[in-house]
Amino acid sequence: MNSQLRFVMHPDDEREFAAQVLADPAVLLIDGPRWKDAAPETFRTLDAIRGSYCILWSPDDQAALDARYIAGCNDWYCESEYATVQFLRSEVFTGGVLTEGRIAVSTGNASAQAAQGVERRYKALGRFVRKHYANAVVRWCNPSLPFGPAVPGRSANPGKPDAQVWVGPHALQWLRADAQQRCVKQSRNAVVEARLADSLPARV
Repeated sequence: MNSQLRFVMHPDDEREFAAQVLADPAVLLIDGPRWKDAAPETFRTLDAIRGSYCILWSPDDQAALDARYIAGCNDWYCESEYATVQFLRSEVFTGGVLTEGRIAVSTGNASAQAAQGVERRYKALGRFVRKHYANAVVRWCNPSLPFGPAVPGRSANPGKPDAQVWVGPHALQWLRADAQQRCVKQSRNAVVEARLADSLPARV
């Protein structure tokens, strides 16, 4: 199974999502795919995760994660992401930017047992997001270009409401509080941004 679910989470959305993740007592959190030892340090609180990439792993799926030693930086790199759910977190930056995040799985190299557990967990988290979040509420645009309809060689600016991006309730409230200044980006310094659909021209 190869799948991803894109979302936008405010820190309050993330806390609620983390509670859903950790409702399963078998799930452990790992701070990214690079470790100081062959076996990663694991946590049961999101507060311990410093980076934007959190690995969701259950030893019930696969008893241990393999890692490859990288001599150049004296780190170990996870070689078993196929046995985990990859959680790339949204981040809030000054200037009114909230980045897009996602959960993703790629279980092609996993054992049948690991794949079953990982896919079950991923689908359950996806159901949680789709139940509580809203989609088709933001539209992507390039503010450095004129707004206008699609023409040969250029897509419409802004685009249609994006049904593939699920916006958390707290993120939606945060965006609505200053719709003209706050936006979503795929990375902090990206030019293209997403704004609430009802804050942009209905037709271009």
